[in-house]
Amino acid sequence: MHPYRLIGFIVSLLVFAGLLGCGGKTTTMCKITAIRVSPATATVSHTAAPPANAQHFDAFQTAAPAGCAFQQSNLTTATWSVSDTTNISISNVHDATYGTATCNGATTGAATVTATVPAGDGTNVSNTASLTCN
Repeated sequence: MHPYRLIGFIVSLLVFAGLLGCGGKTTTMCKITAIRVSPATATVSHTAAPPANAQHFDAFQTAAPAGCAFQQSNLTTATWSVSDTTNISISNVHDATYGTATCNGATTGAATVTATVPAGDGTNVSNTASLTCN
């Protein structure tokens, strides 16, 4: 047998043996499984002069599979949305306004502010807060 073929054969055997040695063990996929939005509730006057007519929101990771560690800082991958786009706007621009909801008019009750983040496995995780604009 040619020396290069022999080396290739040995490497193939070692790789195959290594795969067999895994014994069907599963690995934990580290992903975000839950987030929280802070503050959970807020009330702002839409008639106040800026920036008093706005509320800043942050999203934080709160759960992941055992053995997974995430930085406990504000999640800058969140996409923000609001249920009342007539009276509230929210920024997804990655600057000082990111996550800031501005009351442009009075809401008829509490509007829902939603943060959606990529979980890390191709899915998304969301959570909400409430914003009332008086």
